[in-house]
Amino acid sequence: MSIACFDIIFRGRIRPAFAEKKPEREEITALPEPVNTKLNYTKRDRIFVIALTVIYGIIALINLGTTVAPENYWTGKSGDTVEITIDADAGVDDIWVYGGLYTGSITLTDDEGNYVTYDEINGDMFRWKSIGGGLKGSHITLNVTSGSVWFNEIAMLDADRNVIAAHAEGEAQALFDEADTVPENRTYMYGMYFDELYHARTAYEHLHGIKPYENSHPPLGKIFIMLGIAAFGMNAFGWRVVGALFGIGMVPIMYAFAKRLFKKSEYALLAAGLFAFDFMHYTQTRIATIDVYGVFFIILMYYYMYQYYCMNFYSDGLKKTLKPLFLAGLFFGLGAASKWIDIYAGVGLAVLLFMSLIRRYKEYMALRNSEDEAVRAAVAPFWKNTIKTLLWCCVFYIAIPVAIYLASYIPYVLSESHYDLEGIWGVQKFMLSYHGGLKATHPYQSPWWQWPLIIRPMWYYVTYDVSEGYVGTISAMGNPAVWWTCLVVSVVIIGRLIRGRMKTDKIWMVLLIGLAAEYIPWVLVPRCTFIYHYFASVPFIILISVRALMQKEQLDGRYKCVKWIWLGAAVALFALFYPVITGVVCSRGYIKMLEWLPSWTFLGY
Repeated sequence: MSIACFDIIFRGRIRPAFAEKKPEREEITALPEPVNTKLNYTKRDRIFVIALTVIYGIIALINLGTTVAPENYWTGKSGDTVEITIDADAGVDDIWVYGGLYTGSITLTDDEGNYVTYDEINGDMFRWKSIGGGLKGSHITLNVTSGSVWFNEIAMLDADRNVIAAHAEGEAQALFDEADTVPENRTYMYGMYFDELYHARTAYEHLHGIKPYENSHPPLGKIFIMLGIAAFGMNAFGWRVVGALFGIGMVPIMYAFAKRLFKKSEYALLAAGLFAFDFMHYTQTRIATIDVYGVFFIILMYYYMYQYYCMNFYSDGLKKTLKPLFLAGLFFGLGAASKWIDIYAGVGLAVLLFMSLIRRYKEYMALRNSEDEAVRAAVAPFWKNTIKTLLWCCVFYIAIPVAIYLASYIPYVLSESHYDLEGIWGVQKFMLSYHGGLKATHPYQSPWWQWPLIIRPMWYYVTYDVSEGYVGTISAMGNPAVWWTCLVVSVVIIGRLIRGRMKTDKIWMVLLIGLAAEYIPWVLVPRCTFIYHYFASVPFIILISVRALMQKEQLDGRYKCVKWIWLGAAVALFALFYPVITGVVCSRGYIKMLEWLPSWTFLGY
């Protein structure tokens, strides 16, 4: 791919896709033929897409998280006391707690006056936390000294990290009734990390009718997370599995999108493969946050808008053109109810819609006086069809999305706070003020121009609770073989477009407008931003670059092997960086070796 970029930039070998002469204005002399909307998958396509999806699916689900976690809990308020009896006199070397939704403080005291204090905070919920030890004897008293506390389990450990049997009376026995869930090490497999503390927590609250904690984003993404918790329990696998499944589902959708765009199986495989083995796609779909749902629906809405954009209500009939418009609107509504980045994408849909209608107007003006009576009859209903299209779009892109958006707030209505429309409107005002007025800074923030360069990966998680010299860490970043190559190609394409040296067909327009709709708004956002905000742009930069390579190969057969070299490089880097993007335990030396740039800090320092 780099060779192709060199040819394009320095040798000027760009015809016909990047013609040196400015493209001539197209003259409309006839209507296009009806569009075949079928994908026409061959046996080869089915093998490619099934194999790639299964391979990626296995990789995505391996070590996603445990299905076993303590779920019975005890709550206490300031002044409450629990008498604990333990079956050992050797002493308690360490105490692990697995907390819940409340915030408060406790003191654990033995008969000799030794004590351990712990402040339960939101940042410690639903994960194992070491709070210290040094207690002796067989009797310990737990006192709630302030606030309210929520504990799913407390584990008393000896010097060899064996769980010491402990007992309490009444409801407090819930503190010690799931000792078999205590892990050997405290890793991401057994608890929340990064923004799971907001989104997975709120999903749990939706499930149980508790007032939602996180309301800086619409609820639908958290409802999807809730479905996993309802099916598998409040454990790491439960709150991550639906996002992982959506991430797996992106692979065949990207394949279908590329197949529709390029009509070639090998380039559909290339596009889907590059996306599957992109680090950002992998990491962001395995964490229980909401970005995955927004990006999933963005791909689908542009898939169907491209289908509409290629159609023509003169040749295909108005009714047939409404189906992809409806589906694009449906996925726009689902996306907007998941995350507001899909509203940015909706602006791109509107641009493509009006560009299509303008094209229909030009055809109408060029052919309304045609000598062919059938052609005159075909274009005659332009105004009627346009008005009907716009009216249906009011349903597809306003009424249906608003209905979906409001329906996503049903958990708010059913919660203990019983939100009404005024309350829901208040949440919208809070969201707008929050994102528009956020002044906080972050050590891993990254402005928009750094994202394609992978200047500052987002560090999510680290654990040193493993063997000496080893560590588990997770960072969100792009695959250099994908992002850096796509950056060069995208800059070349956009530069040629600006200079008027490129033929802008329907494929280029859809991909470039989609990229612009997802990327340009971040240029204007004043708040601190992070590299994962580039996730929604990744499908477009991949498709743009694959299209450029395909056209280069059509000009020069020597480039036929480049696509496989590029895909192989992406897979190789995925394997190389696997410990950094998944949290699997690895030596610190290996992790440090992967810090190619000074700003890449995978260990948090």
